[in-house]
Amino acid sequence: MRARSWIPLALLLVHAAQTASADAAPKPGAVLRGIVTDSATGDGLFSANAILSRPNGDTVVGRLTGEKGDFFFENLAAGLYRLKVSYMGYRTKTIEITVRKNKPQEISITLDEAAFEVDAVQVTASRRPEKILEAPASVQVVGKEAIRAVKSMTPADNITALPAVDVVRSGLNQANVVVRGFNNVFSGATLTLVDNRIARVPSLRVNAYQFIPTATDDLDRIEIVSGPGSALYGPNSANGVIHMLTRSPFDSPGTEVSASGGERGVTMGSVRHAMKLGENVAYKVTVQQQQGNDWQFTDRLEAEARENAIALGALADTLSIGRRDYDIDRLGVEGRLDVRMNGKSSLILGGGYNRASNVEMTGVGGAQIVDHTYSYLQGRLLYGGWFLQSFVNMSDAGDSYLLRTGEGMIDESKLIVTQLQHGMDLGENQDFTYGMDVLLTRPETKGTILGRNEDDDNIDEVGGYFQSETRLSNALKLVAAARLDHHNRLEGVVFSPRAAIVYGKSDQRKFRLTYNRAYSTPSSTELFVDVIAMNDVFGFSDFGMNSFQSDVLYRGVPDEGYTFRKDANGGLGGLYMQSPFNPLGREAYAPADANVAATSLEASWAWLNARTLVAAQGYPQVLAVSSPGPGDVATTLRVVDIATETLVEVDPSYVMDIDPLIPTIRNTAEVGFKGFLSQTLGASVDVYHNRVNNFVSAVRVETPNVFLDSTSVHAYLLSEGVPEADVAELASKLAEIPLGTITPEGFTGDDAADLMISYRNFGDFSYMGVDMSLLWAPSRLWTGGLNYSYVSRDFFRSADGIGDVALNAPKHKFGGMVAYSDRATGFNAMLRVRYVDAFPVDSGAYTGTIQAYTIADLSASYDFTEATRLNLTIQNILDHRHQEFIGAPELGRLALLGLSQSF
Repeated sequence: MRARSWIPLALLLVHAAQTASADAAPKPGAVLRGIVTDSATGDGLFSANAILSRPNGDTVVGRLTGEKGDFFFENLAAGLYRLKVSYMGYRTKTIEITVRKNKPQEISITLDEAAFEVDAVQVTASRRPEKILEAPASVQVVGKEAIRAVKSMTPADNITALPAVDVVRSGLNQANVVVRGFNNVFSGATLTLVDNRIARVPSLRVNAYQFIPTATDDLDRIEIVSGPGSALYGPNSANGVIHMLTRSPFDSPGTEVSASGGERGVTMGSVRHAMKLGENVAYKVTVQQQQGNDWQFTDRLEAEARENAIALGALADTLSIGRRDYDIDRLGVEGRLDVRMNGKSSLILGGGYNRASNVEMTGVGGAQIVDHTYSYLQGRLLYGGWFLQSFVNMSDAGDSYLLRTGEGMIDESKLIVTQLQHGMDLGENQDFTYGMDVLLTRPETKGTILGRNEDDDNIDEVGGYFQSETRLSNALKLVAAARLDHHNRLEGVVFSPRAAIVYGKSDQRKFRLTYNRAYSTPSSTELFVDVIAMNDVFGFSDFGMNSFQSDVLYRGVPDEGYTFRKDANGGLGGLYMQSPFNPLGREAYAPADANVAATSLEASWAWLNARTLVAAQGYPQVLAVSSPGPGDVATTLRVVDIATETLVEVDPSYVMDIDPLIPTIRNTAEVGFKGFLSQTLGASVDVYHNRVNNFVSAVRVETPNVFLDSTSVHAYLLSEGVPEADVAELASKLAEIPLGTITPEGFTGDDAADLMISYRNFGDFSYMGVDMSLLWAPSRLWTGGLNYSYVSRDFFRSADGIGDVALNAPKHKFGGMVAYSDRATGFNAMLRVRYVDAFPVDSGAYTGTIQAYTIADLSASYDFTEATRLNLTIQNILDHRHQEFIGAPELGRLALLGLSQSF
């Protein structure tokens, strides 16, 4: 890096040092000391927020309480002050204090537990600290105590029952999580962050929670923002943002050890150690380990491919096809160093490593993940209103392989990100937030995933944003934001505006009206994937005719897209085909016609080869049938359904050129309410309307095959004198032979006559949805809640006939919970029930319908002391066997018992 690039940072550090020196200068004045305690237990509350202000509201100073709940303010001028003390999970208390000149004073403040955290602060909705009720978006927060109360294998288990959140579990620690639908087997539709770092697997852009190194016991909270976030976060946050924030080593020093075990041979253990090295330096290290035996699933196509390979001589012990290992194994390690350079600046350095083995679902079938490692390095600098961070995420697929083909997967990709943000206040009523992001995706698959695109697959994304918040009065706030982004593989610049009105005369109730224009860009997979998804899809190798086999190619969409010629003389719909039967070679194009003949042959080569293949299946009598003349038999097109390997008849209009991919745009209008109807009743309602343009859907087969029409073949065989008893079966067999493939221009070499699955931008569609929740706290000990989510459509028919889009999530989803929590006795329990309505699935290799299911989960814990806790968590307590996604195993009960100890 050139020297002058360090100058702005050096100036910031010099100014920070000067500020620290100025702050250190002694000032005369009074001292105010105090302690904050729990009203039920008398225990001091560590890291409570104490803010001292003037009667007019001007803040004088703020402090976090120490380990015993203690705090102090010094160098105070005499006069009247207001002291406001808040702590997550407790009711905020404000008192007035008269400070006397040069006289130390001591006070004691007790806080009561509260089911509703009116002053709870989140940082995700506006990329800066902000009260939940003030946020210009729908925000939910799962706090530290709620996370600690449940023994979970990944953070996905902690948000399963929330409104708007769709969690699809496919194993013990495998889950796909999205906000407001459009889930997939390999989903990255929702932006997932950990401590401001994008946490998805680089290049593949998939949110695999079991790959995240963060130990669940280290989480401080999880913030979920429903709805588009592109105005601030850029591409691929159109559905929402899930942000996991970990505990600071300054605020939580000590050592914590946790061990758990339960059904399915599950064992889990974690260690967290944090220590202060003086007043300005602290570090933490976490280690988490998991093992277990997953639920099993049999993929029919995968099993058939394995049987065929063994029949052809493959050794069962070494054959990768269909070799599933249901033992899961995961190890995660993280470290972090915090340096506070003065009261306004801090430097945070961190890194993590995760190794995982399990079965994972992909768009082309299952994959056996073997020692897949995911690691990262991250640096964050905070100075005043400035925030600068850089991080790199790194992936290594280890010895992983695709289960349907046995092909190995190499993925050594990286995501390199630098982000700069600044916040500025102009007076008390005007705030500005602005910044920029640079995302560099660097795929590296050694040709195993991206094939011939390996040397030309880098993605560079650069964006900048600006947001203004204006408080017109105590009751009304206006928010306006805009963002511009450029993607080096796409034309033009994407504009993402945001506007919001937040209104409420009471601090406990707020109404919100918002508009967002958000977008998603094509992933590396959608642009560059180049791999064989299925071998010998028609089974020609079963008859020893390997030269005739056709594979299914999984292809991304290149810069120029794909085009199909439609000017063939005699070809069905004017289409051309490539065929392994063509005597001129696989690469030669011929009209899509079952009667095609080479110039050197009098008979149709298509018919001759179909007849030969049928004879090889045990029907030698077909060899006596002469070749039909022009027009004697008809031609039809059928497309392979890769989910079932069945054939679906289509007409020539199915074949359409594939244009280069462009971003998917979502325009979302939303009205919402969040607040407290009384001291014991809280409510949240969000109603939204989405208009989606140019949605990039799951893969589909783009290349139909040419077949003999069974009806015309039946009639021809009768005319040739074939016995009527044999005609039906022979006609059916002849009509099952693919004579050729309608391929796009440019298919050469081994690709010629192969089938292709790929992506495209589908048509536009719109839908509306509702998310609502109620929370009731009839007493200090009891809490109850209900929530409901509704989406008007779960399947979208394409207006142009190209294809359909599935929401892959239910129209209706209900949740309920009842919880008991007594800090005085240390006993806590919660029962959660959720109902998921039936919904259709269309996601790559998986299609079908998920049946409705109802699940009850129970968690309970008992604190023997402040340092010792016993946890019991039972997922699916009634052992209701259910499937949450097509291609996933049926899930049953999982009971876990754990013990944690702090030192």
